[in-house]
Amino acid sequence: MIFYNKYKKFRIDNNIDLKEVSKRTKIDIKYLQFIEKGKFAEIPGVYVKLFFKAYINEIGVDIEEATHELNSFLNQKTTSKNLKFVPEPGEKRFTLFKNINNENLFNSSVLMGIGFFALVLLLSFSLNSNNELSQTDLENELRITKSDLIEYYTERSEEIISVNNIDVPITIRFQSNQENYINYFDDFSGKEFFIFEDTMNSQSNSFTEIWNGEKKSFLIANTVDFELIFFSDDVYEDFSQKIINDFPVEVVLDTNPYTLTVIKYLPKN
Repeated sequence: MIFYNKYKKFRIDNNIDLKEVSKRTKIDIKYLQFIEKGKFAEIPGVYVKLFFKAYINEIGVDIEEATHELNSFLNQKTTSKNLKFVPEPGEKRFTLFKNINNENLFNSSVLMGIGFFALVLLLSFSLNSNNELSQTDLENELRITKSDLIEYYTERSEEIISVNNIDVPITIRFQSNQENYINYFDDFSGKEFFIFEDTMNSQSNSFTEIWNGEKKSFLIANTVDFELIFFSDDVYEDFSQKIINDFPVEVVLDTNPYTLTVIKYLPKN
């Protein structure tokens, strides 16, 4: 298992909430998510090791071993470029290579073949590791609740948007081009929708709901690359630009008159 997947699995197996880790370390949760996905290039370079050590310390894993794994991972490309084949004195060569001259043993074609084979193995290993995390684990990672908003976030802004010339029922279309969570609910029931980055190509990243005019709310984990469109045979309203936020957004649909109340949140501290 790739080391960052191993630590994510360790955290989940020990019921350590990533939001709690973010709260205690004061590290933006998106950077912790980058760590657990191996997306270290998405973290400002000067903070990579600092954030990683804080994360490792918080989940209770040996920092020295984890740091060594991180360094090996970050330096593996440089190391692979500097590899040299130096046979031991008197070493017998494998018969497959006995007719290959020393100077051609590691020519560019051979190196490309080895690199491609290693890449295939790495991708296969990564996919197998990801399968060890259950669907429930992935959903718990993405889910945001009203209690989470109260505990971890504070209101950034609230805006009431008038919806003109609308006749119900009308179709609401949601689309996210990145990993996301949407909860569509009223006072009595709700629906959850998950979009997973690793399965983006095998599942729909959009869905629709019919709004009949009753009061409804929906909670969106993030709206950076998100579409929210109302449409019918006679109406087309695009509210995508009105709800953009790096963090959760709550939208409340109301009638008399028809309005959207958009509440944007920021992490506390």
